[in-house]
Amino acid sequence: MNSLVSIIMPSYNTAEFISEAIKSVINQTYKFWELIIVDDCSTDDTYDIISAFEDDRIKYFKNEKNVGAAVSRNLALRKARGR
Repeated sequence: MNSLVSIIMPSYNTAEFISEAIKSVINQTYKFWELIIVDDCSTDDTYDIISAFEDDRIKYFKNEKNVGAAVSRNLALRKARGR
């Protein structure tokens, strides 16, 4: 039985690197995962890059205000359904 693995990824102005990070997750051999990205009010093209990925396993959340990586990680942990 495969267990769901939750991967959490806080993000702030990561347009330069976010695509590579998402592709790294997608290219893993283990396929029973969810990627939870919490955007901490980015001002660059981060959202546009993330939304170009058409994979239901990628979950995107955006903070209402910039609160920092720790708070963003904690939000992702609350949204996680896997291990």
